[in-house]
Amino acid sequence: MFSEKMISSDCSKMAEFATSRALQASLGLNLIIVIFAIPNIVYSMVFIATKHVFHLNTQLQILVPLFGLLLHSIGRLGLHSTDLVAYFGNWQDPCEIIPNFYRCLILRGFYNVGLALSSMCSVALVIERIVALKYSITYEYCGQFFGVLLVFLQIFLATCYLFSMYFHAAFTPGDQKLYYCQTIASSTGSVWFVIAPLYAVMIGQIASRIVFELLLRKNKALRNSVSLSLSTRFNLDQSIRSLRALKLLVNCNTLVFATLSVVTTTLHFNSSSLSKPNYIALVEAVHILPLYGIAVSVGVYQITRTCRALCRQLF
Repeated sequence: MFSEKMISSDCSKMAEFATSRALQASLGLNLIIVIFAIPNIVYSMVFIATKHVFHLNTQLQILVPLFGLLLHSIGRLGLHSTDLVAYFGNWQDPCEIIPNFYRCLILRGFYNVGLALSSMCSVALVIERIVALKYSITYEYCGQFFGVLLVFLQIFLATCYLFSMYFHAAFTPGDQKLYYCQTIASSTGSVWFVIAPLYAVMIGQIASRIVFELLLRKNKALRNSVSLSLSTRFNLDQSIRSLRALKLLVNCNTLVFATLSVVTTTLHFNSSSLSKPNYIALVEAVHILPLYGIAVSVGVYQITRTCRALCRQLF
């Protein structure tokens, strides 16, 4: 009898998720954005990899977050489409549509790995631009080894972020039912294992943005020096154009992850006043990475086109 009551309770909770208009709307809107985001991100990756507007080391740092946004979007495409198909399907028993644990683990893995990779580029870009400024005379001829090292730095930082996220997570099905694919739902640890790394990323983003602005001003000041050779002046011009183009990416990164950190924390500490489906709907709405991917893809494409046009005018 107790077991039957537990099953009935599980089914009614699952029905709340499946029939929630707020959750359906949030997932539906995100799914539409993801469908547009994936081809945009792929095109941007191909464009940056083949047009050689930036130094190769800079290109590598841009491709990593774009790849992360692509992984995140693929994960969300799988998660949101399967959930919506289940919610709008012809189910009789809500327990039939309780998410499969391993489907959640794999697709949420894409979601989280993409989130982590897309958030680490500002630090790598700042380091790369500092070195480019320090060795402005010879950096144009610098090989890609340094860029590859910075790619591994981004991967290392993303791994640290994911380690904290998955430190207490379950990797096999337990007694707890998952009514929605969430990493934290299968966790026995504190929510701060997820929130604290978000704030660390936010602080890193803000610090990188400040250093980035200082680099741009330093490059402009050096460019106006009368003692520079023509070749050094040209390299600084190239660096300034790159910094202006990359400023969009750094600004968007800082804004998105600062917003994500603050709003996610606010939602968590006010979750008791929300139903669980409404809470999930808001969390998914806040994670605007696919929309961010579209904005960055279009923005970087337009700026790189402008940079290429300026280069053609110079030559």
